[in-house]
Amino acid sequence: MAEYPTPPGDSLSSIIAEFKALARRISELEKPSGTNIASLVAQVQAALVTLNARVIAATNSYLSSGTVSMTNISASGNVSATNLTASGTVNGVAALKSVGAYSTDVTALPGGRQTVWQHNSGVYGYAPSTSVKKTNVRPVDFTAKNVIDCTPSIFAYKAQIDIRDNPENEFYDPDYVVPDEVGLFAENLINNKLEAFVIFDSDGITPTGVDYANFGAVANLVAVRDLHERLARLEANQP
Repeated sequence: MAEYPTPPGDSLSSIIAEFKALARRISELEKPSGTNIASLVAQVQAALVTLNARVIAATNSYLSSGTVSMTNISASGNVSATNLTASGTVNGVAALKSVGAYSTDVTALPGGRQTVWQHNSGVYGYAPSTSVKKTNVRPVDFTAKNVIDCTPSIFAYKAQIDIRDNPENEFYDPDYVVPDEVGLFAENLINNKLEAFVIFDSDGITPTGVDYANFGAVANLVAVRDLHERLARLEANQP
C-alpha cells in the first residue's frame, strides 16, 4: 500500500481522496498492455488480409482474363471478360453489344456460315429454308408491277440529324456529317401487297422495317420471271 497511501486528515475529504486513488488504480489495471495492443493490431491486420482476398476473388468472378465458371451472374453494371461461355441463355435487358462482331471476317474461319435472325423475343437464331420445315405452300399473291411500284428513295434518318443539331444529344457534334441512306418504306410495301417483306412491331400492326434480304431474293425474282415470260411471248410471235 506504499504506492497508494491513505491521505491524511479525516471527515469527507479523506474518503473522496481515497475513492479517487481507487479509480486511478482501476483505470491503470484496465489499460491494455503493450502485448495486448500488439495482439489486437495483428488480429485486425489478419482480418483485413482475409477481407481483401474475398473482395479480389469476387471481383475476379466478373472481371476476368481467364475462365470463370458460374451458375448465375447478376450485374447492374458491366461484365468484362476475355472469354465468356454460357451453357444456358444470356439475357440482356438493354442493348446487346459486340464491338468485335462488326469487324470479324468469318470467311477466315473453317466451316459453314448462315444468316442470323433475331426473333421479337430477343432470341438469336436462324430460319431454315428447306421443304422439310415448310407447309401450306402456294404461289405468291403479288406481281412484278407490285415490286416495281416500290420505288427506292434516298433519305436521312431523323436520329442522325439530331446528332448534328441537338446539343442535348449524348453524341452531339455540330460538325457531324449526316450520311445519306438508300432504301424502301415499309408503308409503301404494304400498299403494294408486299406485307410479307415488312417487319412489324411486337403488336403485329405497327410497321418498323423492311426485310431487305428476302425482298432482294424473292421479290426481284418475281419481277425477273415476269420479264422473262414477256420476252418469251414476244419471241414466240416473231416470224
